[in-house]
Amino acid sequence: MPFDPRDPYDAAALYDMWLNCSRCPTTFDFEPGGDINLDYYHRIGQQARQENWIVLPARSKGDELVFNVLCPACARRLGVAGCDGHMELAAPVIDEICQAMREASGEAA
Repeated sequence: MPFDPRDPYDAAALYDMWLNCSRCPTTFDFEPGGDINLDYYHRIGQQARQENWIVLPARSKGDELVFNVLCPACARRLGVAGCDGHMELAAPVIDEICQAMREASGEAA
């Protein structure tokens, strides 16, 4: 399955470049190697999902997106369940980053 800009996990991995817990200093540590492209960020997002990290859909704060990311320990402590769904639409900035990455790698839109 390819990168999905409507998937909060894929979008957060792309936008933030790595996942940091919003409540504690824990960082999702994932370095799969290979090219840095949309597939790379998809692998990060989906691995975080498999390892029980929680990424809730982003909210806009001015010109930036803010993702609420919780490590498994904080999610358990706060009683927060994961988001299995997808956002109805991708945030425009995520679409713009995806397009720029495709153009930089010579991929068609």
